[in-house]
Amino acid sequence: MKNRQDITYTLSDNIKFLITCCQTEPSEDDITFISSYLNTEVLTLSTLIKLSHQHGILPLVYKTLKKLSKKNASPRSLILSKCSQHSTVEYFLAELKPEYLHIAQRNMFMSAELIRIMTLLKDNGIEALAFKGPTLSQMAYGDITLRQYVDLDVLTKKEDIYKIDTLLKEHGYERLLALTPIQEKIWIKYAHDMGLIHKQKGVHFEMHWSFLDEDYPMQVNLEDFWKETQDVTLNGHTIPTFSNENLLYYLCIHGSKHLWERIEWVKDIDLLVHNHAIDWETIIQKAKGAGFEKMLYLGLSLSTSLFHTPLPKSILEKISSYNRLANIKIFVLESWQTKKSTFSKTYTMLKLFPGIKEQATYLHKIILKPSFNEYWYVSLPKGMYLGYYLVRPYLLMKKYLTKNSIS
Repeated sequence: MKNRQDITYTLSDNIKFLITCCQTEPSEDDITFISSYLNTEVLTLSTLIKLSHQHGILPLVYKTLKKLSKKNASPRSLILSKCSQHSTVEYFLAELKPEYLHIAQRNMFMSAELIRIMTLLKDNGIEALAFKGPTLSQMAYGDITLRQYVDLDVLTKKEDIYKIDTLLKEHGYERLLALTPIQEKIWIKYAHDMGLIHKQKGVHFEMHWSFLDEDYPMQVNLEDFWKETQDVTLNGHTIPTFSNENLLYYLCIHGSKHLWERIEWVKDIDLLVHNHAIDWETIIQKAKGAGFEKMLYLGLSLSTSLFHTPLPKSILEKISSYNRLANIKIFVLESWQTKKSTFSKTYTMLKLFPGIKEQATYLHKIILKPSFNEYWYVSLPKGMYLGYYLVRPYLLMKKYLTKNSIS
């Protein structure tokens, strides 16, 4: 396998195998590594399926192994058709195929449902931009079956929340959360999305009026997302979505906010950059102006380190200038193999904020400020909001003491 330099020495062979299967154009070394590793006793079918699902890349793994199988079946290698290497590839392919077909069928169904919802919203005069899910699959992967997703995400305007809620309820959807009037008021004020589900169809739909909770240390300029749009074609239907720059900007923020828990999120960035022109100056200015610069460069750094994503020299130089970025990347990769503590995750997240003010705001949000958990636990009378500050430490101690007693 091609040498991936700096950070990948921290990876287990299982994770290296998955990343190699996700290369856009696997080299001969990559193919040799995949073939040889399939024949080791380290990688079992159950492990492969579990890790591929966990990282949202099973379709890409299946596609790569299928290409490898065809290469082994070429006239030049027919003599090797009975060797253990070829047999092992065929074995893994046969077992992965039902998993891949299930994902492909589900994605096609979800795409059709997204088209129905977007058409419904448009017919009722409601503006909406689809993102992630089918639209991201089509834009970055060029194929709605090659990316795993479990829900449909749409950006809407806050004033349209109840219109969409009522409209979708008429078409079989219901809210995921049952909220009291007070809880709903707090949710709409501080949260950034609301989930609905169609139980018969098994479709989870999320309407976002923002990307981050109101009390998050930084915010994106939503007006940019509404002004800078484009259309993506799904099954012959045009669906409005984000510009290339705004989509890349969002993906880096989303991934960093969750410390890049899935390989899929890094691959999204790689393919988006590979397949679309990016106005780099625009995206840099967006991130710098709002305080998301480190999150942007972390996403781009992971992408180029793992998948050799072609980035401008100025971006690479900026990545190198962040001294802590390499350590954060190592933390991300290690977390794919070893579960990290809440404390270590929080400590790492703090490094991604631009200054002490934002770090203090974040700590206040996650430690001191009452969250939705407190509102679910007890419903205090109007005017007794400060009481939730007393409920929060109790619930936090209960949560962590329970964890410690179990461990």
